[in-house]
Amino acid sequence: MTPTPAEPRRPTDPAFVTLSRMLKGSPRASRVGLFNNAEIVVWQSSRRLLIALAIGAVGVALRIAGIVDGPLWPILVVVPLYIAAVALLTVVIERRHEVSQRALVALALTDVVAIFTTVLLVTPPAYYSRALLLSLLVLQFTQMFFRRLPSLAVVAAATGAYVVLLVIAHLHGVRIDWIEEGWIVALFLLVALNGISNHTSANRRLAGLVDLFANAQRGDFTRPFVEERDLEPDGITLLGRAYNHLRSELATMVLSDTLTGCLNRRGLEQVLGQAVHHAVRRGGELALLAIDIDHFKSINDTAGHLAGDAVLRELAALLSHSSRGGDVVARVGGEEFVVFLPAADTETAGVVAERIMSAVRGHTFRTARGALRVTVSIGIASEQVTDTHVAGALRARADEALYVAKRLGRNRVVMWAPGIRSNATPPRSNTAILTPYTSSSGTHRAV
Repeated sequence: MTPTPAEPRRPTDPAFVTLSRMLKGSPRASRVGLFNNAEIVVWQSSRRLLIALAIGAVGVALRIAGIVDGPLWPILVVVPLYIAAVALLTVVIERRHEVSQRALVALALTDVVAIFTTVLLVTPPAYYSRALLLSLLVLQFTQMFFRRLPSLAVVAAATGAYVVLLVIAHLHGVRIDWIEEGWIVALFLLVALNGISNHTSANRRLAGLVDLFANAQRGDFTRPFVEERDLEPDGITLLGRAYNHLRSELATMVLSDTLTGCLNRRGLEQVLGQAVHHAVRRGGELALLAIDIDHFKSINDTAGHLAGDAVLRELAALLSHSSRGGDVVARVGGEEFVVFLPAADTETAGVVAERIMSAVRGHTFRTARGALRVTVSIGIASEQVTDTHVAGALRARADEALYVAKRLGRNRVVMWAPGIRSNATPPRSNTAILTPYTSSSGTHRAV
């Protein structure tokens, strides 16, 4: 039953859920590097509230016990107001799921105003420097993952507020040693700006490392972690070095086929995608050979799967040996292989396909069950690259040409051309409709 507007809010309402998460800390805080500023603010708000409550409780206890003189009401007013302001701002930020730089600056300035107001009301002028120390605590929050603007706003606001405190004290007849106070401000600026510089560098390098892991999750291991010229031997550098040591091993595990040692489907897609992007800029051509072992199921059925594995391994070696130096061999299915030829036109692809066909026909495959003779069917597709979407079309055309080669009797090469049909019926002769590209190896251009 739908509740009426007059009913009170239940604990499952968004505001209650937000406050509960804020007080308990974000459940995703351990992965905060992967989330946006809004979630970081929610995570930090629990720390802000706990610190404010701790300071307020200690201040009240010291005054009640008579250890520290001063009025009690400023603490009872400023601390609850600060908690309410932080809670309200956090609820708004999480509901919007985003936070602007202005909101981050506003939150940081709220911290500074609360600190200096409390110090002004409850602390003697001789101890106003405590406000600068507490401002360094605010600076830690803004430095963790945000940009420099909120941190610089904290430094500027704290410096200006401290000068205002000193001026107020001076107007009330308190003697101020301006030289000593100047040194205090200078030390504060030195510590604060050095912290901002260090954290900015760390955040930048951490963001780069997060990007590397994001690329690795997609199977891209091309970029290493680059250490700064002025080496910073911190935890980020150590983690980056560990990533570099594991990068080649991870690439082998993720991108390679364990049986044959050549690339797997994911590795091929990565190489093909990179090659397409390069070819778009220079307007080059790319070619693919789709290769399938003929009657491979019968090999497994008659000689066994171990014999089939041996055939796959030897075929992968043959493909690598028969291809050009920069070509890429990948196993994309059970008995399906692809040879990618960068910067290759139709003529070059045909030459490589014929060389592969001849090598396979003349090779005797050694297995534990004896020697085997194997044939393959090959489909060729070549394309002038004009946009980044050509990779899918190239794969589809090579597969279609491969299917035509199988329909025409296997043990041959067919080159894709407009009008080719994968459901073509076998002709009465191999040259009846396949012109003009024909060779002794059975390579044809379909038209």
